[in-house]
Amino acid sequence: MVKNYFVLFVRNLKRQRLFSIINLLGLTVSIASTVLIYIYVTHEFSYDRFHAHADRIYRVNQTFIWGENSDNQFASTGPGVAYAIKEELAEVELITSLHTPGNFIVSYTTPTNEIIAFEEDKVLAADTNFFSMFNFPLLKGNAATAFKQANAVVMTKSTAQKYFGNADPVGKLVFLGGLGGGKQQTYEVTGVVDDTPDNSYIEFDMLLSMKGFPIERFYWSWVWTQLETFVRLSPTANVEQVKTKLAGIPRKHAEETLRRAMNTTFDDYLKSGKKWELFLQPMTGIHLPSETVINRLNDSGNRKIIYSFIGAAVFIVLLSCINFMNLSTAQFTRRIKEASVRKIMGLGKKELGIGYFFEAFTFCLLALITALALTQLLLPGFNQITEKSLEINLFNNPILLAALLGLTLLMATVSSSYPALFLSSFNPAEAIKGKLKIGKGGKSFRSGLVIFQFSVSIVLILCTAIVFQQLNFVSKKDIGFDKENLVVLSHLEAVQNGESLARAAMNIPGVEDASWCTSVPPRIWGGDTFSAEGMNGLTFPLNFAMADENYLPTLNIKLKFGRNFSIDTPGDVDRVILNEAAIQKIGWKADESIVGKKIEYDNSTFEVIGVMSDFNYWSLATPIEPMAVFHIKTKNLYDSDRKFLTLRIAPQSSEAWETTLASLQDLWKVHAGDSPFDYHLVDQAFAETFKSQAQFGKVLTIMAALAILIASLGLLGMIVYALEQRTKEIGIRKVSGASVTDILLLISKGYTHLILIAFLIGAPLSYWMMMKWLQDFSYRITPSVWIFVFTGLGTLVVAILITSYHSAKAALTNPIDVLKDE
Repeated sequence: MVKNYFVLFVRNLKRQRLFSIINLLGLTVSIASTVLIYIYVTHEFSYDRFHAHADRIYRVNQTFIWGENSDNQFASTGPGVAYAIKEELAEVELITSLHTPGNFIVSYTTPTNEIIAFEEDKVLAADTNFFSMFNFPLLKGNAATAFKQANAVVMTKSTAQKYFGNADPVGKLVFLGGLGGGKQQTYEVTGVVDDTPDNSYIEFDMLLSMKGFPIERFYWSWVWTQLETFVRLSPTANVEQVKTKLAGIPRKHAEETLRRAMNTTFDDYLKSGKKWELFLQPMTGIHLPSETVINRLNDSGNRKIIYSFIGAAVFIVLLSCINFMNLSTAQFTRRIKEASVRKIMGLGKKELGIGYFFEAFTFCLLALITALALTQLLLPGFNQITEKSLEINLFNNPILLAALLGLTLLMATVSSSYPALFLSSFNPAEAIKGKLKIGKGGKSFRSGLVIFQFSVSIVLILCTAIVFQQLNFVSKKDIGFDKENLVVLSHLEAVQNGESLARAAMNIPGVEDASWCTSVPPRIWGGDTFSAEGMNGLTFPLNFAMADENYLPTLNIKLKFGRNFSIDTPGDVDRVILNEAAIQKIGWKADESIVGKKIEYDNSTFEVIGVMSDFNYWSLATPIEPMAVFHIKTKNLYDSDRKFLTLRIAPQSSEAWETTLASLQDLWKVHAGDSPFDYHLVDQAFAETFKSQAQFGKVLTIMAALAILIASLGLLGMIVYALEQRTKEIGIRKVSGASVTDILLLISKGYTHLILIAFLIGAPLSYWMMMKWLQDFSYRITPSVWIFVFTGLGTLVVAILITSYHSAKAALTNPIDVLKDE
């Protein structure tokens, strides 16, 4: 019996080559795209699940205290949070904190006096509970004593290989520092761990002992937000009860910080409209958070994007199944006599149904094998788009293998269900006599499937267009300063005199302006609490950068009132320039009267000499907060351990850019010696803040293209079938004097109205979906009506072209030959 089914399958495959190619192509593309999305989605949901007791590990977040009217959670906490939790929550069995000390130049002197040095930018500081909390097993060393001493470092396997080759690293000494020109510190290698998995939120190449940093000195502080704090609850702990207890901790323990840092009480802080809350975030939910969290260690993914990919995969599979079902049903008149003979010879509905299922299953199995080969070919390109290192290995992934076989069975069942019922429930005698009528029901059903296919395609096309419209909007939006042609040199702390380097850089051809500063958008992370005239001792959070008098001109930031810093006015070192958001927060009237007012910080006073226009110094996804620019030479603010040189380069050719950068590198060697020459572009840094959305747009484009391909293949098959059924009618019409245009209109009108219906369904649905997605942006566009117009017209044109080609082919056939054949 199976042999007969297989022979029949091969016979139909050869007899109906066009329909077979359409079905095979559609199923192959849908399975391949589904496999790619599956391995991507499973990878995204696998983050941090490799830790022992991962279900009991939580990160402690707090209110974003450095912003105004922000509902986002803040993953950075002060040391005081951990101390308070230890004291108040008995349900916490383990607590650990991680610190981000920044980049270091790490060097090792070999026994032959060769110096091996690299800049390390993935350095974290951890306490003694780190290896008890997280599953990063030591390959060498002792986890219990790895961070017992202050100057201890643990390296990953690849990092240790870089410095020591195949030698045992444990016990060897390396030197950290050098960037600031100060004394290097000696660290002993106390352990080696395997490289961090690519599905880990915590990424590092080196771990330093937390004892080497002034954490204990700030035990009371809730505003020295330099840590991420993690807790592990006991197995018997009730999470909801822990959250309730956690809610009362800030009132009890943040009071000292508020009094010392902000000169206010907790009650007055709340009365001012602010909040200070603590939250528990599951470790396994950090990468794909259910709400926006500002991370410190790493970026998060986007849960909405992942669900969008899942939905796209499901719909693409449905589209290919619909194609199979639609075309199989449409070929009823071709196979009606075959099915009739088989029924007369004794086959029942069950046997016929099994036969159609076997045919569908064999087809899907063939498509699965082809799709797996296609997936291997497409995977490198997909990894490049998503910036992942995904791989597929069915033998090591039984879940994927079972899912693929289940998908094949599901597709075969869905695809064969209607044909099996339809082609096995007719009277064979009437079919043999040619009296069987298909009726309008089958045609209506197929029309409905075509509408569904193109509705899904239109939704994906419109969503893709709106995503790129939004990304184009944020990339070209006026952010308050000119981010183009801005080069930022890092590690200026390695230069003894940053001011002289900035002046020297001005003499390089192509450099229009240069500024010595502590931070540049979109990476303005300096901040603290200040008070101001008229606030009666109340404080407000103020983000700031420290810079010289060329900072505003270099970034092209406009002044609303007052003046800039001046090199001819030494007193400017204790003066400040505020942005409009800061003026509004303080409550001052926005006019020239602001000049001369004062703000206060830690018993120091800064005179306001100017007000600059608001500009986006973080991502466009965040609102503009109060900000200030202080002079880089002031002694009344803590000195940043990181400094930069920001240069505005004149618009020029790529060859001239290379010349300018080479000249800067030569100048760097003169002033900074062997310190690494490292730079980035500000416009690219802003683009990085929307990297996940850009990746979403690229993948969505592929999904939309696949959807329209599958829908078009289905429409092609339906039109070919319709023309075959109306061949005699077309011949009679041509004999009666109908032109080629008349024939085209006759066939086209049968399908163009289906596309219009699909557009009317897909357009509002895509608009609703995209408005939900756009809620993640502080600055967002209203989808252009032209996107909908062009999408509708484009889809209609595709349908007309497909219809017209085959209709014209039929219309140009000799009607006498057609009627003779009939």
